[in-house]
Amino acid sequence: MPAPQPEITPQEALPIESIQTVSFHTLGCKLNQAETAAIAARFKERGCQVVPFRQAADLTFINTCTVTGEADAKSRQAIRQAVAASPGGRLVVAGCYAQLKPEEIAALEGVDLILGNREKYRVLELLEQLERGGGERPLVYVDGLDEVETYDESPFISSTGRTRAFLKVQDGCDFHCSFCIIPAARGRARSRSLHGCLSEARRLVDAGYRELVLTGVNIGTWREGDLVFHDLLASISETEGLRRLRISSIEPQLVTSRMLEIMAGRENICPHLHLPLQHASDRILGAMRRRYSLRDYQDTLERVITALPEAAVGADIIVGFPGETEDEFNQLAQAVSALPLTYHHIFRYSERQGTVAACLEGSVDPRERKRRSALLRAISRRKREAYALSFIGRTREVYFEGRPRNGQWEGLTDNYLRVRVASTGSGREPFQLVRLQQLQGEVLQGTAVA
Repeated sequence: MPAPQPEITPQEALPIESIQTVSFHTLGCKLNQAETAAIAARFKERGCQVVPFRQAADLTFINTCTVTGEADAKSRQAIRQAVAASPGGRLVVAGCYAQLKPEEIAALEGVDLILGNREKYRVLELLEQLERGGGERPLVYVDGLDEVETYDESPFISSTGRTRAFLKVQDGCDFHCSFCIIPAARGRARSRSLHGCLSEARRLVDAGYRELVLTGVNIGTWREGDLVFHDLLASISETEGLRRLRISSIEPQLVTSRMLEIMAGRENICPHLHLPLQHASDRILGAMRRRYSLRDYQDTLERVITALPEAAVGADIIVGFPGETEDEFNQLAQAVSALPLTYHHIFRYSERQGTVAACLEGSVDPRERKRRSALLRAISRRKREAYALSFIGRTREVYFEGRPRNGQWEGLTDNYLRVRVASTGSGREPFQLVRLQQLQGEVLQGTAVA
């Protein structure tokens, strides 16, 4: 690993004057997207113009992911693309891959600054330090997260620059699933204060966002004193002017009856949940160190569908985990077909050095992982299509995103259906009722209801 850099002097430094254009690229989860958007907002406040990634820029900021080996490879590819697009620009690489493997990033040409997950919020300050320091590059600022127990309230707000905003309420995870490297990259579970969450929700709504998406590493573990996640959900939903509140991924065993009561009783909380399943074999779930059985998961789904009959419910699935037999895979395929899930994110198992699963015997051949993954994806496509088709002929409110493209407005329903309607060339209210008429690919076509 590169030698530690000297301690910086805390200050609120302006961006280097020569930085007029900035490009951002995010890999991985919605939490990363939230954090990148928040950092981009600060650059905009300082007068910088944000340009598309792979376009020449004075500075490129890459927020990396390390959840799989493929994510590492994509991060390295993005770094090379940034250097090729802006050979004379500065390059900052931050995030989870930077947190765990700064030495790999430092070995790549063209990187100026490497920042861990805590340090990336100090990018303006550290850019100033970069210019003052001179000497060899990259400078590396990556502190360990093992002893971090409190949530760092950043001065950034988590806007996306579009119609919805991601609101970060939590960071880190204490669950330590055997396949997951993220606790090492993000540290222990820390909850943002209720005051901080509500204050940012207020600022985002005042800035014009009408839909907020709650994000974090393990948001269901949010806690402040006697308050738990469903209390946070209820409080944020009461923000005046907030039309939609959406929950990102939440662990199935953390879905409480009170949370479902609140979701069913508040019109502005979207009937949409993402509940990671990972596998349908209890033996595999045990090896994964998941905290539920298939029966537990089924019970949670039943409670969700009872409380929210039209809800979209997604799941993460891992295929090819060490020791997965053909029978266990078939059990998984049957569960994917039978469970009342709307969509699935299918992941081929990826060995991550430093995880318990990386030491397990019974590695599944990568070609077999690919085959099994393709089979599950086909099942998932049919399930997603069937759910969308069940809404044909019905009317649903759509939140349109930005301006029309290719003669069509596009947006999402509260239950996560993507919808397009023909543009009339005039302005359109961001929220509008649409009669859903046909499915084209994965998108529903509809007609706006006057």
